Amino acid sequence: MFDIGAMEIFIVAALALVVVGPKELPKLLRSIGGIVKKARELTHEFRRSLDDLANEAERELDPFSDLRKKEGLKPGMSPEEVTDHIMANRKQEKQQPAKADKPSEPKSDETVV
Repeated sequence: MFDIGAMEIFIVAALALVVVGPKELPKLLRSIGGIVKKARELTHEFRRSLDDLANEAERELDPFSDLRKKEGLKPGMSPEEVTDHIMANRKQEKQQPAKADKPSEPKSDETVV
């Protein structure tokens, strides 16, 4: 991004040592490190908010994306295929609770009271 080489970094470090002095240089480096950390946090937060905004805009463009994911619909399905797929899902949903509601059959060695 900045295209800084080793020689440029060495010159800046030597200049900082001369200008600030060896006594104050660690404090300066800690301050610079804190500023860089804060800048990274801000860019990460900014990028995350842009991603959230893009996702929200995508949901607004396609209000049925949640339904497609829930029902397992694939792109390019015809309306008839979508209807058949959703109806098959509803039949499965009706059958699953019915199976769960039935009491289990007692085993041969169990007694029914």
